[in-house]
Amino acid sequence: MSVAAARDIWQHAVDAVSSERLVANVLRRDGDVLHVGARQFRLSELGTVVVVGAGKAGAGMAAAVEAVLGDELVDAKVAGWVNVPADCVRPLRRVHLHAARPAGLNEPTTDGVAGALQILRLIERMRENDLCIVLLSGGGSALLPAPLFGISLSDKQAVTRLLSQAGASIHELNTVRKQLSLVK
Repeated sequence: MSVAAARDIWQHAVDAVSSERLVANVLRRDGDVLHVGARQFRLSELGTVVVVGAGKAGAGMAAAVEAVLGDELVDAKVAGWVNVPADCVRPLRRVHLHAARPAGLNEPTTDGVAGALQILRLIERMRENDLCIVLLSGGGSALLPAPLFGISLSDKQAVTRLLSQAGASIHELNTVRKQLSLVK
């Protein structure tokens, strides 16, 4: 097999799992109808479309949501906030991509807490005819760290570090994190 053929195979595999493509597989718009998986929503009957989330693929997923909805609808109805690593931030029309932690750091940060609280505020303002689209991908736990009342961020960081240093798996880390979080 040639290097070029191997590179083509690799590129096709990467393209097949791109966050934009995966979102487009479950979200599509036909005129006034928005299809989300098996559900359908009349856009003319919706208030705000709130897009929230967290994860390393969050930027691509949010960009795909905006692309599917189209500029006019996005400008008229979308409000959003997605916590992503700092190296994933890019401008979108109405979904704010928030640098919730430095690239490569798998720990909760004060920026992550600020972003998680912003997401909660967006959700709390929703009305009955609003639609919430939640985008979650790998890294979401560290990117969405809203500690429970009475637990400090430094406590949560210390627990994460201790568990990581002790060899805890990501599943074990997330099991503990969700017990310490307002969001998870």
